[in-house]
Amino acid sequence: MGEASHLLPGPYRADSFGAGADPKRGPVRFMKKSYCPTCGSSFVRAVYREGLVERLLSYVNVVPFRCQLCMTRFRSISPDADHNRQVSDRRQYTRLAASIEAQVLDKQQPAVTNRITDISMDGCTLQTTGFLKGTLIELVLKPSVESETIRIEKAMVCSVRPSSIGLRFLDVQLEYQRRLAQVVLGLLVGQGLEFTVNA
Repeated sequence: MGEASHLLPGPYRADSFGAGADPKRGPVRFMKKSYCPTCGSSFVRAVYREGLVERLLSYVNVVPFRCQLCMTRFRSISPDADHNRQVSDRRQYTRLAASIEAQVLDKQQPAVTNRITDISMDGCTLQTTGFLKGTLIELVLKPSVESETIRIEKAMVCSVRPSSIGLRFLDVQLEYQRRLAQVVLGLLVGQGLEFTVNA
């Protein structure tokens, strides 16, 4: 993966947020291509503007972004005119196609291995049935035979389809968040999506 292999969630980098940055919103970044100020990734997503300040900044082409690896929210001058429009999609993260084994931990039911079909840092689609919207579950992911498991202590069912449910991750310990970021990075590189690192 080259330089991309050093990417870690923000708390693992000594230069998190950069000098003078606001940890809640991140700094305004002035560059031709938008990079995360925390991990250096170009895998970022333009997100919905919040508040009067961000609406005013849109007039000078400053757009809020969310890093898809370390989850930092920051502002940057957008090189893409399309981003200068109000973002109508309120999702913060881009789902990547995946095929990952996962088990729902439920004391009242025997463990059954299901499959995740897409995933991001804040949620996934799980092929399973029998759960109602709003249900809280615990989930264990096994990305591959060689890799360590990822435990999602609390996930909420946000959508229900005939053969799958959409989950949002609510509680993930830092250790597992780091492993999840590596899984997302591996999917990104493996699918040949455009991705660079601002070293």
